[in-house]
Amino acid sequence: MEIMKKIDLNESNLFSKNIIELKLIADRMAEGKGCENGILFTNMHQILFILNRKEIVTPKEIIAELNIAKSNLAILAKKMISDGLIESHKDNSNKREIFYNITELGKETLQKRLDAIDEYYNVESKTALNVLVRAVEEMKKVENKRHSRRRKTNTK
Repeated sequence: MEIMKKIDLNESNLFSKNIIELKLIADRMAEGKGCENGILFTNMHQILFILNRKEIVTPKEIIAELNIAKSNLAILAKKMISDGLIESHKDNSNKREIFYNITELGKETLQKRLDAIDEYYNVESKTALNVLVRAVEEMKKVENKRHSRRRKTNTK
């Protein structure tokens, strides 16, 4: 089996190299790699987000929005209730109907995650901007060299 050697990039490959680097950054941002556990937003965070948007939400609404199984929501909701992130209430007119709402701790937890996501994307965006600036500078250098060569050829 042959081991790949590092390729020395010449000036004609610089643009391609920067495009590939930008693609890798965009992929990382889309997948959330680099964020805690490689996951930007877990089902728990999504439930907190939904509950933060609306004061009271039924399990049916959460299941429909997240496309998760009822049993998965029941397990997750039980843990979130025990962790103090959400509360459950029964409807006075229909004792079988359950509603969830977010607690202050749930709001704080959600805010921390949103801040972490913002920070993650801020860092990745700065990296992408630096790659773009470097790509433009490298393209200018290549163009200047080409222009200089043309002038030398024309003066001969």
